[in-house]
Amino acid sequence: MSHLYYDLTQDRSAADELHWVCDSSPHTVGPWSPVLQHGGPPNALAVAAAERIVSQVTHRDDLTALRLGSEFVGPVPVAELEVRAAIVRAARSAVLAEVTVLAAGRRCLTSRVWFVRRADTSEQAPALGPGTELPDDLPGLDHSFGYGDSLDWRRVSGGLSEPGPGTAWTRARTGLFDGYEWSGLARAVLVADSGNGLSSELDWSAWSFVNVDLDVHLARPVVGEWVLLDAATQLGAHGSALARSTLSDRHGVVGAGLQTLVLAPARS
Repeated sequence: MSHLYYDLTQDRSAADELHWVCDSSPHTVGPWSPVLQHGGPPNALAVAAAERIVSQVTHRDDLTALRLGSEFVGPVPVAELEVRAAIVRAARSAVLAEVTVLAAGRRCLTSRVWFVRRADTSEQAPALGPGTELPDDLPGLDHSFGYGDSLDWRRVSGGLSEPGPGTAWTRARTGLFDGYEWSGLARAVLVADSGNGLSSELDWSAWSFVNVDLDVHLARPVVGEWVLLDAATQLGAHGSALARSTLSDRHGVVGAGLQTLVLAPARS
């Protein structure tokens, strides 16, 4: 089995537009169906596409991807995907890229990624701490599926089988695609889409609580490989819910994630 989430088979990009064709590996499989992807890998792929088009068009090396806003227009299948990206706005202080992921010509995911120019504001921000030491004896994920098995999990509290808030350290064991080095935002969104699962308030066998979107905001880039996901779900009385996640690295809090959930009885 490949050690990558995606195999980038074609690059048809033009000067001002990115166009990739990718094969999806079993590492992308989510917990709901063996033929549907977890939201983490395609969102990380969207970040990578945004990074590529911004570099390709602006030729700048002083920009950092810090925010992703994604809408799941439809389920993302474990299949061949098309990825298209273009620049929406390019200013001196910030650049906005838009990414669309399609399967068989059908749009699955639409994402917008903001890049902020780097500047020295270290005197106004607290210094990073020395770094948290991760215990080696924490349990792993309490379920097995493609995406879940592609990450190292060290659960501090909660789990997919335990209703209520959950906290876990995570680290990607799988590359995104050949030649790509994980950026801080890509690491964050890969994990942030697990907030609703780690903090599930409902029985997986009786209820579906799929998210229709993912918003991730970072105050600063993630440092290192490990991301701490601290998530809680707030149930609503009208068929919806909200999953909130605090995202940290070993030096402290870096940002937050939000997911709007649709609640429905599980199909028998």
